[in-house]
Amino acid sequence: MQSLCHQLLSLLFVFSSLQIYQLTEACSCALSHPQDAYCNSDIVIRAKVVGKKLLKDGPFGTMRYTVKQMKMYKGFNKMQHVQHIYTDASESLCGVKFDINKYQYLITGRVFDGKVYTGLCNFNQPWERLSLAQKKGINHRYQLGCNCRVSGNNCALRENMDEVAPGENMDKMDMYKEAKATQQQQSQDGGVGAKKRGRGRQNTLLTAKHTILL
Repeated sequence: MQSLCHQLLSLLFVFSSLQIYQLTEACSCALSHPQDAYCNSDIVIRAKVVGKKLLKDGPFGTMRYTVKQMKMYKGFNKMQHVQHIYTDASESLCGVKFDINKYQYLITGRVFDGKVYTGLCNFNQPWERLSLAQKKGINHRYQLGCNCRVSGNNCALRENMDEVAPGENMDKMDMYKEAKATQQQQSQDGGVGAKKRGRGRQNTLLTAKHTILL
């Protein structure tokens, strides 16, 4: 009888361990350039997070953050003003944790049923930690270059820095600095902005004469 109990307990322990492992390893995101994150998002705003509330929907719930929108860079066709941001309450399901009343954040996300959703696979960073090139891109350049994704083969290479293809619309050296700064931010920051992104992945960036792997 004792042997049977030990076997059952062992099986229960193994099953629980597998469940915990699956939850902690569930979120995995490929490293992306901020321009791609901008172009793939429905909404891009700068906002301060002023409150949060856990909504009991689903097994882990959804966290609803209340934000004070400072500026909208993209998404006017979806909504004029963002008041709430929704994300999974669990980081293992790619939920984002924002600090309350601490930073102004750049927040990107998608719109579903009139609500803005974001996660670890979106680009979310404190505004003050963005590089000057990133801020310029968000304010103007990224929207002009959405036909040219920073992935390696979609943009024409040029022999001279002055020869920029119409779809590129960004100085390539700025793009290099941007991606490098983003990589450093994500390795330093941990939580917000995807601390679990890009394990074993490489981000490709075009320069004047060749492709650089970051």
